Amino acid sequence: EQYVALKSVSVDSKIRSFGADVSITQLFKNDENQPIEAVYCFPIEENAAIYSFTAKIDDREICAQLKEKIQAQQEYTQALQQGHGAYLMEQDEKSQDIFIINVGALLPGKECRIEIKYVTELILVNGNKTRFVIPTTIAPRYNSSVGSISSPAGTQAKYVQSASYTIDFRCQIYKLNEQITGVSSSSHPITIQFTENTYDITFGQNNTFMDRDIIVDIDLSTRTNTILAIEKNGEHQLALMASFTPTSEDCQKVLNTNKEINDVNNEFIFIVDCSGSMEDENKIGLARQAMILFLKSLPVNCQFNIIRFGSEYRTLFNQVTDKYNEQNAKQAEQLISQLSADLGGTELLKPLQWLQNQPPAANHSRQILLLTDGEISNVTQVMDLCRSMSTSSRIFSFGLGHSPSRSLIKGLARSTNGRFTFIPPGTNVDIYVAEQLQKALEPCITNVKVKWNIPSLISSKLQSVPTVAPPVYANDRLLFYALIDSDQFDHSTTVEIWNHEETVRLGLAKIDRVPETMNNDNQLITHLAAKALIQEITHAKDLHAGSQQTRFQQVKEDDNKKRLIDISL
Repeated sequence: EQYVALKSVSVDSKIRSFGADVSITQLFKNDENQPIEAVYCFPIEENAAIYSFTAKIDDREICAQLKEKIQAQQEYTQALQQGHGAYLMEQDEKSQDIFIINVGALLPGKECRIEIKYVTELILVNGNKTRFVIPTTIAPRYNSSVGSISSPAGTQAKYVQSASYTIDFRCQIYKLNEQITGVSSSSHPITIQFTENTYDITFGQNNTFMDRDIIVDIDLSTRTNTILAIEKNGEHQLALMASFTPTSEDCQKVLNTNKEINDVNNEFIFIVDCSGSMEDENKIGLARQAMILFLKSLPVNCQFNIIRFGSEYRTLFNQVTDKYNEQNAKQAEQLISQLSADLGGTELLKPLQWLQNQPPAANHSRQILLLTDGEISNVTQVMDLCRSMSTSSRIFSFGLGHSPSRSLIKGLARSTNGRFTFIPPGTNVDIYVAEQLQKALEPCITNVKVKWNIPSLISSKLQSVPTVAPPVYANDRLLFYALIDSDQFDHSTTVEIWNHEETVRLGLAKIDRVPETMNNDNQLITHLAAKALIQEITHAKDLHAGSQQTRFQQVKEDDNKKRLIDISL
């Protein structure tokens, strides 16, 4: 049987600083003797921002319009019913890292070239290494409907896990004044060509199949606070990106000056999946091993709790946290020894809502360590809730077994500035636990303030993103964006991070070299800033629901959304 109308995939990417601009081109061809509808499901990193979708047939190029989902589906279906060609791309409702393309009424013998463009932030692996990932595979989901994909026009497409087409890959990495010391790939053999300003990366072998994600690691020589990029995104507007990496010494200065903060100002909440699916591959055994190591590594007198969840959730302590002492540690050890996959379904939302309704104590940050096989259906709802908690909490997610939901495990960690890892069956959990614990135990500063010092600029003409700064952790990167109504950039501009009382400065970013000023054709920083602001507005709206000021808040949000959609397009 011939299932796949997709013939080839090519990826072109440009990396500047901590951002990547990616173009994916997919070639579809109808080899049948009648018109077909091709339905193609593909992954994109969940924190990416898609800004262009075009279709080319013969000499015609069609540029997509951004519309409400239901309206777009209706217009697509109507076009097919009238015998016209139509093209639709939409995010999968069940998973934020999967998109579906529908190529409708493709005539016999015709080719259609679909091009998608998006921007994404690079992952910080450790202090001096960033990682660029192009996902090419979709991990199987537990949901039974995964066997087929339905289109708005009613077509049922067979879900094919692997296919015969290959992928072509090209990546340009800009040198950043010699700050890059090395480029490598742990996933594929690569060839590197050196030019005056870039490293040009291609695959080192022909006929590369889409059987694993593409990973490119970039090693940096230094780790500094700096204003990385400036971009003109209109006749009278600039976009800026600034990077901070506070040191342990920076954080300790704040902790030393604030007597209200204890030596350990992190709360530790362990959320353990005890649903029936955890019995398979002895995933519950992996969870038990990990929890024993976690418990032994907690600082004395810190606050902690253990939550088991399935169809319902059960907590070790009735209150949100209790002190880690000898008596409570014994209680926890007994609970861990009896962990079983006996709580039915997988309802992660309810325990997270319980935590959201009981925020951390003042000057404290919450470290949530989640162990799950990720087999849930309401990924988007859970992700949205966690983003709203990201100003006070980090999630360290552990995906257990062969096929946990990538979208859930990675998305929860990234949306809260946490970390994620996957623990396959039959492995030793020690190394996975140690890596995550090292991060989770780092000093933390909450309620920090960001100051953009731009001479002669009126504050109302600056939009800072994020508007509420997340907690600051030692040796962790923070990215901030600014959209400025101005024609010219003042090179004496600085950006500062201060503690809440403004007695200790945690970081100063300034121009230590002339940043590259991009033109209207390249909107990398603008698109990343817009994506971050859209997410923030969306989740702020959830938090404001029910407030007496909802109506006034809504007017402001509507104005912001209109502006952001204009920028993103």
